[in-house]
Amino acid sequence: MRFRSRHFISFEKLENNYKKLKEICVDNKIIFMVKANAYGHGVIPIVRHSVEKLGITEFGCASLGEALLLREELYDLEFEIYVFSDVQVELRECAEIYLNRRIIPVISNRDDLDFILNSREFENFPLFIKFNTGMNRLGLEMDKVDEVIRSIRVSGRKSIYHLMTHLSSSSLPIKKNKRNIIQFENFEKIKKAFSDAGIEVERTSIANSGAIEQGAGLGETHVRPGLMMYGPSSMLPQYSDLSLWSGEIISKLETYVISIFDVEKGQPVGYGATPCPSKGKVAIVALGYGDGFTTRYIGTHLYHKDIKGKVVGRVNMDMAQVFFDENSLPDLKVGDSFTLWDHSAERFAEFCKEAKIIPYEVFIGITQRVPKIYS
Repeated sequence: MRFRSRHFISFEKLENNYKKLKEICVDNKIIFMVKANAYGHGVIPIVRHSVEKLGITEFGCASLGEALLLREELYDLEFEIYVFSDVQVELRECAEIYLNRRIIPVISNRDDLDFILNSREFENFPLFIKFNTGMNRLGLEMDKVDEVIRSIRVSGRKSIYHLMTHLSSSSLPIKKNKRNIIQFENFEKIKKAFSDAGIEVERTSIANSGAIEQGAGLGETHVRPGLMMYGPSSMLPQYSDLSLWSGEIISKLETYVISIFDVEKGQPVGYGATPCPSKGKVAIVALGYGDGFTTRYIGTHLYHKDIKGKVVGRVNMDMAQVFFDENSLPDLKVGDSFTLWDHSAERFAEFCKEAKIIPYEVFIGITQRVPKIYS
């Protein structure tokens, strides 16, 4: 466990992001995606605060294990949990958890659907169905919609709890990208098929973060924000002008300077004897790939008091080298705090672009060696 390297998470920033979200989707209910330990921010504190302070009552996970953890740790709170991918409803032990712990699987294949429709135990269980409208990952196939409807009617059901699909290209323009246009059209066809068959669809959703940012999919009852709640935009940089989003990064990654020394141009530093690009100073900071600050971050720029430095040489397991040119040296000494990223969405986006990595991977990469501090 680190003592001076810390992952700060701001509930105030989370609240501000939620307010900005609701300015976009005023009338929609929220399914807050908290898979992968709330995108690396700590799922238990994030969900507790979201329920108690923000009034969010629906959450999405990837696996049954994630959902069960929430039920066990937050037993005193009232909220719904949906498992979106690793459902395993056919396993007896998993089926019992769904039945007894108020956890709802998102059904995306015929085997799981048939299991629930043909099981007397699941006779009154909420039916949450996902269709594949063109992402080609998970989902019941569109050309089988009539068969699905027939099976639902034979089971005696007259309604389904939630109907959803997932967009493959919401980081691209919703109104111009052909893939997005087709997926929205396909979802309308599926909804109409259910309506024509006399099956009530109680809830619907199509919009993930990228769609919400563009004000799309808001005609459904629900939206499913994920990354945007933690701050970053989901849009590709070249389409940022289409985004309505102005969120702040809810976390800050901070460490401290272990050592600092002068270097000459070409002087080798660290593993591999990487030569320094010019004369200046190198600060050794107490974060490495053992903490989730990976070797992919070599060459990225970091800031200390608005002065730009650069990660040089190999990132080590326990530390990294940050170089500052002699013409732009910060006021820096051993023991000083050093921020890897702060709440600025612009600088965080710049960092991700340089590292050729998406924000999701940066967030979830922080290891347990770095303590999380909530404020």
